[in-house]
Amino acid sequence: MDDRPGRNSIQGYTHSMSTQGGQDGNSISAEQVAAWLQQHPDFFREHEDLLDCLSIPHPHTGDAVSLLERLVQRQRNRYQELEQRQHDMLRAARDSEHVINRLHNMALELMTCDSLDDVVATCNSLLRGDFKADSVVLRLIGHGKPRDGLHFISPEDKALKQLAALFRKRQPVCGRLRPRQQMFLFGEEGVAIKSAVLIPLYEAREIGVLALGSENEGRFYPGMGTLFIGQLGDLVARALVRYLDTPLQTAESGS
Repeated sequence: MDDRPGRNSIQGYTHSMSTQGGQDGNSISAEQVAAWLQQHPDFFREHEDLLDCLSIPHPHTGDAVSLLERLVQRQRNRYQELEQRQHDMLRAARDSEHVINRLHNMALELMTCDSLDDVVATCNSLLRGDFKADSVVLRLIGHGKPRDGLHFISPEDKALKQLAALFRKRQPVCGRLRPRQQMFLFGEEGVAIKSAVLIPLYEAREIGVLALGSENEGRFYPGMGTLFIGQLGDLVARALVRYLDTPLQTAESGS
């Protein structure tokens, strides 16, 4: 290329242009032209008349439009994309704020509980209401009488193997459950559950699992953020551990 003033040409290629990769000794490729224009962004400033001659197909209609019109449309599209990103970020921020408020409210409610049954009832009420779960199940490791939404798993129960990976990773799992898991956790209600989140409950030891089920297949999905869900599990585990030992012994002695 000849970069001398007034010589906006490609040295040695003054005849025809080829898009076939420059097979002819006097031809250049479109890629070479594009590379040269990238190195000389002010070219059209000195040749503005070319802007009116160039035409590009419209991205939607296919009709030919001037380069200037296409650039305006491109800038408009970029602006709309930025607007959409900003809208998505604001919506995510509002959603996060709502979840934080729900967690705060749940923490306050759990602090007022004075028994295991009270903790279970509070979890059922708030998780079905504020967190839009269609089914709420607490499965605790130990022995005791089942309550509404609360069941116990014997430490010797082989079914615990289904939750081994969950306890090992100590991270909530979201999505569709395998049929055996679904029946084990939700029982007959599991037939209507299309998506679920399993939250391991841990407080110095494995306490159990909190399972939230939804009849909406898209409610809980793999890849969704689990930060707040994990914090929810921490709140429930801390509330449960205060009443776990005594109520379990009382339930056993009364059985």
